[in-house]
Amino acid sequence: MVSLLRMAAMLLLLSSAAPNASTMDITASFSPSMSDPENNTFTNTTPQSGFCGKWPQYCPANTFSIGLPITTTISKPITAHNDPHEGVFFGLPGKKREVMVTDINSGEKHPVTFTITNFSAIAHFPNDQGQKAWDTDDGTLGSPSSSSSCSRRANPAGGRTIFSFVWNVPAEDVACYATSAIDRTEPTAFDGLSIGYNLITPNPLIMGSGTYTGVLSLSVGPGGDFDFGNNYQASDTNLTINFTLSVNHELKLTTSPEDRQVTLQPCASGRVCTEEEGKANWERSTVTRIAPQLTGRSHFTLSSSGAFTVFLQCDQQIGQDCALQSEHSAKQVPVQALLTLPTTIVDQHTGSTVIQKKIRVGKDTVQNVFNTTQFGQDRKGSIDFVIAQKDVENMLKTRPDNYKGTMTVIFDPQIY
Repeated sequence: MVSLLRMAAMLLLLSSAAPNASTMDITASFSPSMSDPENNTFTNTTPQSGFCGKWPQYCPANTFSIGLPITTTISKPITAHNDPHEGVFFGLPGKKREVMVTDINSGEKHPVTFTITNFSAIAHFPNDQGQKAWDTDDGTLGSPSSSSSCSRRANPAGGRTIFSFVWNVPAEDVACYATSAIDRTEPTAFDGLSIGYNLITPNPLIMGSGTYTGVLSLSVGPGGDFDFGNNYQASDTNLTINFTLSVNHELKLTTSPEDRQVTLQPCASGRVCTEEEGKANWERSTVTRIAPQLTGRSHFTLSSSGAFTVFLQCDQQIGQDCALQSEHSAKQVPVQALLTLPTTIVDQHTGSTVIQKKIRVGKDTVQNVFNTTQFGQDRKGSIDFVIAQKDVENMLKTRPDNYKGTMTVIFDPQIY
């Protein structure tokens, strides 16, 4: 019964919203590339439409436009020297709009800024007189009126009964219009409405992999975000812009069979010794009667482009460290795991490179989060395993003996 009620409510919502709302979709994506490892920006994947789709020569690189799914109809003739609201009038939302996009799985949130930079339309006149006699710099709709807030950008195409224009929109909510110098008994119609826009996206290197969605709702009509004046009626009362950002990070860890099985050897602090050096150091410790510390190292290569955490899982545990257990007794000793990452990765907490940072059992999204500053492929890293001197002293009390344990080091891109 609950599922049926939810479905009915959803269907009711959709059926009530559809007649008065238009929608359009803006998409962008990020994927790492070795050809451009320093790239930390999204690629706009929205198909070009509107004036950039028709006249790309007026749109330099990284300029985007999209057609508005809105049409207008005129209700009465335009009189000479009309009040701006009674003629060709476009109230436009040029002010920056911030939209929060949310990962559909993790709930991770980031802000996106959307700004309208241009407005374009195609005017249709019933006769060639309609193209002329506007109170603008050149007498046509190529420019808005001098008292208007917009400015001319281009007139891509024109003829006796058709005229296209692109106006620049300042970074504020504005009124842009053209006043007629003559009475126009026959209507001037507009179609092909479109906007140019700028999309400021977050740094994808600090975002988790996933699909992020957000919605911007703009009102349409007199006094709304899009205002076509009193004479032109819009086909809808609301414009919904759906934003979708796709983040496709790479996180790949590669190790060898030798690096997945580590033997700890007695060795000086900060060093990792070979088996031969270990034997010599054991002999030296029996003479000095000073227990050494035990160390070992596992190497790996890492390809990464985003943020991730690193933490431990283990079959034996002491505090926040994994442990080794005696084969002959239940005695356990803790093993520290010290992480060193490629220089293209920094500690999110300190901003410094990661050298011998202690990692612990259990996921820690405060202290152990690492950010990739530049995409790197198969960069070298390592994990040092250390048993402290005092714990080695306890191990020697049960000799001859072997201590074993299994530690799993997890590199997890899901930091939320």
